[in-house]
Amino acid sequence: FGSSVSVLPLHHRIERLLLQHCSISSDLLELASCRAVEDMVAASKMPMDKRPDFGRVLSIAAYYTTLSGMLNGFALSELGAPIGYTSGACVNAGRLMGAGDPALKNILGICVSYIFGGFLAGAGGQLTDGDAIFEGRQSPGMLLAAVLILLGAHAKKNLGRPWLACQLWALSQGITNAVATRCTSGPIRATHTGGGQTDAGLFLGMWFRGWYECKAVPNLRKVVLNMTCTVGMIVGGLLSQKVYSKYGKQYGAWLGAIPAGMLALSATALPQMIVHMNEPKAEKKKEEEEAEANRRSK
Repeated sequence: FGSSVSVLPLHHRIERLLLQHCSISSDLLELASCRAVEDMVAASKMPMDKRPDFGRVLSIAAYYTTLSGMLNGFALSELGAPIGYTSGACVNAGRLMGAGDPALKNILGICVSYIFGGFLAGAGGQLTDGDAIFEGRQSPGMLLAAVLILLGAHAKKNLGRPWLACQLWALSQGITNAVATRCTSGPIRATHTGGGQTDAGLFLGMWFRGWYECKAVPNLRKVVLNMTCTVGMIVGGLLSQKVYSKYGKQYGAWLGAIPAGMLALSATALPQMIVHMNEPKAEKKKEEEEAEANRRSK
């Protein structure tokens, strides 16, 4: 009766099917990412001794302390002073004050810059919280710390101002440690290990006493975490010596670009990489929950 049904050519129908398939696949991938992020956020709010992703916590702690160890190693070789742990700086400040040494201003400046880094992290709210990397979020605070390392390298290598380089690197370390400390589950000390080693010794002693008296013993996860940080700092120092002995004369303070790049990665791409790594586990968990729900309904 004059009506006709339009039939798409075969290649157009194939193209449409492919587009529909890609759309469904994209939706499934987005759903898996959402589930992964939900699981990661839930884990980040748990106490350290109950976190199901404790292995990831150890990996991130080792990552932070290794890059901090490298930066402090470069600072000792290039600037003559550590910039990430200030107990020694305070002792040296007293010594230099007593001797009337003009280098006092540099040491005091390192302490003040480090503290100011903590102030910035405390005032930064969600921009500088330590849970970001565990929840698939970018961290402007860690990115700022990375930029400060590059500015410090420029100050030393290109401007010939080692004092300014020390302050910028100390500020970067102060931000790095403060951001890592602001983890809901418990602090990760990214730039120094003295307090962590004390905590590890205390928990081991408490564990030994509980075992000896046949009483409840404390969880040793904090011991493992602090020992991981200690090993990471040692590895960072070792790497800094190896790299500086080979490339120090050529690049000098610009070797700080290595830990700066690592920090920038942790602030931008690494959180999303962790999300993608967690997607299969989240999908499997969801399938198990659905299977359990179906079993109970029957």
